Amino acid sequence: MTGPPDACARPSRATALPPDERRQAIVDAVVPLLVEHGTQVTTRQIAEAAGVAEGTLFRVFDDKAALLHAAAHSLLDPVRTRQALAGLGEELTLEQMVHAVAEQQLRSMTRVMAVLMAVRGTGRPQGSGRPGPPAFVVESSRVLLEELTTLFGRYSDQLRVEPARAALALRALVFGSRQPWAQETDSLTSEEIATILLAGVRRA
Repeated sequence: MTGPPDACARPSRATALPPDERRQAIVDAVVPLLVEHGTQVTTRQIAEAAGVAEGTLFRVFDDKAALLHAAAHSLLDPVRTRQALAGLGEELTLEQMVHAVAEQQLRSMTRVMAVLMAVRGTGRPQGSGRPGPPAFVVESSRVLLEELTTLFGRYSDQLRVEPARAALALRALVFGSRQPWAQETDSLTSEEIATILLAGVRRA
């Protein structure tokens, strides 16, 4: 007969994740922390959110800067963009689609800006050293425009501009509403973006 468990006994350690899953769990934990705390987020906070020991971070990543760069690459992975927009059904009206995309992209842009500002704060080059944004940022933007153009193409008979121009306008409105230096009152809501965009691109 065994007695009651020792109150001071340590809980059993959780099953270790495979290396790739552990790496992704850490990367996924970083993004909401950067949105909340900005560049002041600590490795201890990251480790706690990811459910790993702080030392594990530095066995997976060389340093905090490498972790932030990995988070930026993961967040801007074109596969994520395609998957997010693929969930918008063809049964949506033009207005419903624009509103849904605007809301989705505003949330995404908030995360993207937080991560990219943190990466910039590391002082480590993000790309090849050439002027302009890193190649992975350019590719992510290209895929977003491509996917938005496809979405607007469903409603081409309702547009007075080419689908690609409507996609460009939507991206510009979202991007302009999520600049890191903007105050909350300076930002457009998804409803406002949809109203402004549709007033300009939809046939009368």
